[in-house]
Amino acid sequence: MDSGRASITAIGTALMRSAHTRLDEPVLVDDPWGDRLVLDEEREAMAARSGGADLDSVLRAHPSYGTVILRARYAEEALAEAVARGVAQYVIIGAGMDSFALRRPEFARDLEIFEVDHPSTQELKAARLRACGAETPAGLHLIAADLSETALDEALAGSSFRSDRPAFFSWLGVTGYLTREANLATLAAVAACAPPGSELVFSYLDQRLLDGGDGEGAMGAVRAQVASVGEPWISGFDPALLGADLRGARLELVEDLGPTELATRYCATRSDGLTPSRGSHVARARVSL
Repeated sequence: MDSGRASITAIGTALMRSAHTRLDEPVLVDDPWGDRLVLDEEREAMAARSGGADLDSVLRAHPSYGTVILRARYAEEALAEAVARGVAQYVIIGAGMDSFALRRPEFARDLEIFEVDHPSTQELKAARLRACGAETPAGLHLIAADLSETALDEALAGSSFRSDRPAFFSWLGVTGYLTREANLATLAAVAACAPPGSELVFSYLDQRLLDGGDGEGAMGAVRAQVASVGEPWISGFDPALLGADLRGARLELVEDLGPTELATRYCATRSDGLTPSRGSHVARARVSL
């Protein structure tokens, strides 16, 4: 990502969640904040890149649209289970324009929430929150860190995060933009800074999708699109080897949902066409002893 600006994909996913909130039924993630945090000129620029089409229609037709919604729903269901077990720390890695602390205040009230993202994105988000007069909870901490240069455990060490207390981590829509080495390092950092029993939900691309080139079709178009704005897909994981990769980072695989499993769980009774994209996965892992 360009260090001089916030992530284009972070802005796009925020708008996708808002479009889903306004236009889809039933709503899986109630998140109107993208419409408040993204400026009109940014929306217009995105529409212009799509030939001037209606932006909501463009967003809902995007192959990644369903995945963005389903992974957020899955992560917050897992978070709710963790909170019920007594977890009181929530770390959002690559938070972008995430609005959990704003849209679910009763849920967030008793949590210490640590949003970790690139300094450019954090600066922009803080400015947007101030501009719209958002009341942020005292437990929300914006941590500016470029995880390609600073390890997650090091970034958290400079905050009020307690490494001796269990935590829940979400890492959504990020791994595809990092090298395999950076992804493995972040997985190891999660295990290094949280006690056994802490959990992580993360999304990833099936490495076979990338290895196959996929130069044609919808996902090929998405791959070209993100590359054109300076945020190319770099790596994924092989689902068959994911358990071993996690064990190497002192994590154990709890669940791995691919497109078929995600569609079965969340989309079976829908009539609006919401569906995950090919090659998209959401996994849940636990810090082991």
